[in-house]
Order: sequence, then structure tokens, then C-alpha cells
Amino acid sequence: MQDVKDQFIAFWKESGTEKIFKIRGTSMFPLIRQTDAIGVLPLRHPEDLRIGDIALFQWPSGMVAHRIVGKFRKDNTTYFYEKGDAAVLPKPIAGELIIGKVVKIYRPARTINLTSRFWLIANRSAGYYWHCLYAGFELTRILKNQLFGVKKYPRINAAYRTVYRFLSALPAMLFRHKQP
Repeated sequence: MQDVKDQFIAFWKESGTEKIFKIRGTSMFPLIRQTDAIGVLPLRHPEDLRIGDIALFQWPSGMVAHRIVGKFRKDNTTYFYEKGDAAVLPKPIAGELIIGKVVKIYRPARTINLTSRFWLIANRSAGYYWHCLYAGFELTRILKNQLFGVKKYPRINAAYRTVYRFLSALPAMLFRHKQP
């Protein structure tokens, strides 16, 4: 037997209509702020999500809206890498836990339509940026281990962290400016 929340989600997915959720938390700051609400369309097929989309999904701690930064299949199941813009590392999540796609951000002064051309390009760019950044750092880690072994090198690690912090801050700068 399904609990009430699962029944509501199933009913909502069948309706295909936008649902508005109030935000709590800062994991998507600066794009989504604590005073915002988000408009979410239900997804029947999570495979339709693309890198850069912002998805609403069930996490053990509750519902979370994060950016999709990667996608892979394993054992006939689609998984996604999700990441908050203010979070450090992406986490894998099974596609069946994704319930919707964020299409609007409601602010007290205005509404941001994430399906507009500007926002599609901005979000895809941010998603692919994270995707490529993590792939590059993973490749660097593998090369370092092959060249030097797993031994720790404090100077290399410090330089790695500095470069990572700098490159991680770049996408947030895009969303801090006033957009059309």
C-alpha cells in the first residue's frame, strides 16, 4: 500500500500540471534563493532530463531540487549525478527517485522562466561545466595515481584544492548577475 505522499506524487504526475514548492535551504544559491518558490512539472520519464536541468527528487531527508550534471546506466537503470550549485561534490541518484523538472523560479519581484532560451543555454552551460570539471579532476586523479602512486603529496594536494575552489566558484558568478 502506498503512503499518502506517494499517492499524491502519482496523482500529480498523471495530471501533468505545474506544482509550486516553497524553498528551504541554500544548496542552489545564488540561482535559487531561500525566499523563492519553484514551479515544477512532473516527469513520467526521468530519461528525458538533460545535463543542466534542475530536477526535484526524493532524497532520504525529503524533497530536493538540484542540477543534473551527469547521467549513466547501470544494471538496466538510469542514474543521474545531481549537484546543488553551492554544494561541493555531485552524488548519484536513481532515475526513479526523480519526480519533476524545475521550470520556473518565483521571486517576490518577478518570475524566472527556466524554459526561455537564455536560461536553457545558461543551465546547460552550468551543467556541462560541472560535468567536464569533474571528469577532468577524475582524470587528473587517475593520472597522478599512475605516475606517483597513491602516496600523498601536500603541495600537489594544496594546488589541486586551490584550483578546484577557483573553478568551482565560476558558475556561481554567472547566476549572481542580473539576468534578463
